[in-house]
Amino acid sequence: MDQQTLETLLNAATGSAGAVVVCLLVMIGGYNLFIRHILPAHEKQIDKVIDESKEQRKTFEKAIGSVTKRLDKIEDDVTIIKEKL
Repeated sequence: MDQQTLETLLNAATGSAGAVVVCLLVMIGGYNLFIRHILPAHEKQIDKVIDESKEQRKTFEKAIGSVTKRLDKIEDDVTIIKEKL
Protein backbone atom coordinates (compact mmCIF):
# COMPACT_ATOMS: atom_id res chain seq x y z
CA MET A 1 0.00 0.00 0.00
CA ASP A 2 1.13 3.45 -0.69
CA GLN A 3 1.29 6.30 1.80
CA GLN A 4 -1.96 7.94 0.64
CA THR A 5 -4.02 4.72 1.00
CA LEU A 6 -2.57 4.06 4.44
CA GLU A 7 -3.42 7.59 5.60
CA THR A 8 -6.96 7.21 4.25
CA LEU A 9 -7.44 3.93 6.14
CA LEU A 10 -6.03 5.39 9.37
CA ASN A 11 -8.26 8.45 9.07
CA ALA A 12 -11.28 6.23 8.51
CA ALA A 13 -10.38 3.98 11.45
CA THR A 14 -9.73 6.83 13.86
CA GLY A 15 -12.40 9.21 12.60
CA SER A 16 -16.17 9.14 12.63
CA ALA A 17 -16.31 5.85 10.69
CA GLY A 18 -14.20 4.20 13.39
CA ALA A 19 -16.51 5.60 16.05
CA VAL A 20 -19.51 4.16 14.24
CA VAL A 21 -17.85 0.74 14.06
CA VAL A 22 -16.97 0.85 17.77
CA CYS A 23 -20.52 1.94 18.60
CA LEU A 24 -21.98 -0.93 16.56
CA LEU A 25 -19.68 -3.45 18.24
CA VAL A 26 -20.67 -2.18 21.69
CA MET A 27 -24.37 -2.37 20.77
CA ILE A 28 -23.98 -5.91 19.44
CA GLY A 29 -22.14 -6.90 22.62
CA GLY A 30 -24.85 -5.35 24.76
CA TYR A 31 -27.54 -7.14 22.79
CA ASN A 32 -25.77 -10.49 23.18
CA LEU A 33 -25.30 -9.88 26.92
CA PHE A 34 -29.00 -9.07 27.29
CA ILE A 35 -30.20 -12.07 25.26
CA ARG A 36 -27.85 -14.64 26.78
CA HIS A 37 -27.72 -13.59 30.43
CA ILE A 38 -30.21 -10.97 31.54
CA LEU A 39 -33.33 -12.18 29.72
CA PRO A 40 -33.15 -15.82 30.92
CA ALA A 41 -32.62 -14.67 34.51
CA HIS A 42 -35.59 -12.33 34.18
CA GLU A 43 -37.75 -15.12 32.77
CA LYS A 44 -36.85 -17.34 35.75
CA GLN A 45 -37.82 -14.55 38.11
CA ILE A 46 -41.16 -14.06 36.33
CA ASP A 47 -41.86 -17.80 36.45
CA LYS A 48 -41.13 -17.78 40.20
CA VAL A 49 -43.52 -14.86 40.75
CA ILE A 50 -46.24 -16.62 38.75
CA ASP A 51 -45.82 -19.83 40.78
CA GLU A 52 -45.97 -17.89 44.04
CA SER A 53 -49.06 -16.09 42.81
CA LYS A 54 -50.77 -19.41 42.06
CA GLU A 55 -50.02 -20.64 45.59
CA GLN A 56 -51.32 -17.41 47.11
CA ARG A 57 -54.46 -17.66 44.99
CA LYS A 58 -55.16 -21.18 46.27
CA THR A 59 -54.72 -19.98 49.87
CA PHE A 60 -56.95 -16.97 49.21
CA GLU A 61 -59.69 -19.13 47.66
CA LYS A 62 -59.54 -21.48 50.65
CA ALA A 63 -59.82 -18.54 53.06
CA ILE A 64 -62.75 -17.05 51.12
CA GLY A 65 -64.50 -20.42 51.18
CA SER A 66 -64.06 -20.58 54.95
CA VAL A 67 -65.39 -17.04 55.38
CA THR A 68 -68.38 -17.87 53.17
CA LYS A 69 -69.24 -20.91 55.30
CA ARG A 70 -69.01 -18.85 58.48
CA LEU A 71 -71.14 -16.09 56.96
CA ASP A 72 -73.79 -18.62 55.90
CA LYS A 73 -73.90 -19.95 59.47
CA ILE A 74 -74.27 -16.42 60.85
CA GLU A 75 -77.08 -15.69 58.36
CA ASP A 76 -78.87 -18.86 59.46
CA ASP A 77 -78.48 -17.84 63.11
CA VAL A 78 -79.83 -14.35 62.36
CA THR A 79 -82.81 -15.89 60.55
CA ILE A 80 -83.58 -18.12 63.54
CA ILE A 81 -83.26 -15.16 65.94
CA LYS A 82 -85.64 -13.07 63.77
CA GLU A 83 -88.17 -15.89 63.71
CA LYS A 84 -88.09 -16.06 67.50
CA LEU A 85 -88.72 -12.35 67.82
